[in-house]
Amino acid sequence: MKDELPSELEGVIERARSREPLGADPEAGPWVRPGLARGATMYRNVNERLGIDFEVDRLAFPDVQVMDPRVVRIAPGKRNELHRHAHESLFVVLEGEGEVRVGERLLAVKTGDVAFVPRWIFHQTRNTSTEHELVVLAVTDFGFTSALLGDYDRRTRQSEAGPDTRED
Repeated sequence: MKDELPSELEGVIERARSREPLGADPEAGPWVRPGLARGATMYRNVNERLGIDFEVDRLAFPDVQVMDPRVVRIAPGKRNELHRHAHESLFVVLEGEGEVRVGERLLAVKTGDVAFVPRWIFHQTRNTSTEHELVVLAVTDFGFTSALLGDYDRRTRQSEAGPDTRED
């Protein structure tokens, strides 16, 4: 017996097959964001005991179905949560320097570097500067994975006691 696709995923597939643009008027849409302008804050967590202090802003673009661009800002000397999730992530360091933990590997990163995090791998980003914020553009396929799996994002949030976070 063939598994049925979730209706949200069927909608993504149908739209791609239609060969119609996602925007009502692709020429007039807000397709460019100025510099590092802040988007809508979707998540913030500060946990002094664990050295965590970061904020995630969503960069909303019209009719995005698969990609989910986010700007992650990590305070000087701090980090985000050690977590994992179903979506792939591509990190582009826009400002600062730090390290990205992917599994058990620590990767040094600086402005202009790009790091990739596969699905379901525990990862964490740390700001190694004690003076400047680390700003990272995280591009994910959250739209695709959430269409397939439903709303799984809360599982990855430490402040929500999500089971896909760790404290080490």
